[in-house]
Amino acid sequence: MTVLQVSETLAEAIRYEAETRDQSIEEFLAIVLRRERTLADRRKIEEEQDWWLSLPLSERAKYEGQFVAIHDRKLIDHDKDESALRRRVRNKYQRTAVLLMPAEGPRERRHQAR
Repeated sequence: MTVLQVSETLAEAIRYEAETRDQSIEEFLAIVLRRERTLADRRKIEEEQDWWLSLPLSERAKYEGQFVAIHDRKLIDHDKDESALRRRVRNKYQRTAVLLMPAEGPRERRHQAR
């Protein structure tokens, strides 16, 4: 077991929040860390999408009909086969957040009423 030193004020806040949720301190902190990682990943994906869509249309048009993978504001891969692209990106970047999207931009999803 590793000991982590924090101020008494922070330790009390953590204990209170964990008890309020009927969780152990370790469970509570694990959940908070997962949530923070998810939020950071979402922010990164949004920033990558904003970057891609800010490129001149002539640059993006080169990849029309394909899916693109964007990481750190760089086009890292592209493919017409989304599944193949996803596999390559996961193999190389594992759990790192990487944007995969149609080169033309986000797709609009519509639900038809029955």
